[in-house]
Amino acid sequence: MHEEEKEEKRKKEQEEIRKRIQEVEHQEAEEREADRERKRERARRAKEARPEAIRKEKYPRCTQ
Repeated sequence: MHEEEKEEKRKKEQEEIRKRIQEVEHQEAEEREADRERKRERARRAKEARPEAIRKEKYPRCTQ
């Protein structure tokens, strides 16, 4: 009987650890997606502003 209790406790602990790992992975995935979205938005704005930025000489000649 004592062995069964230990086994049940071990299974519960493993399940909790698995759930915590899944939560962390999910949170990291959301952070990566948010970061990608910020980068896409910045690239989109830069693409739209490029002619104006070149005209205002925000870029050095060597990069045009």
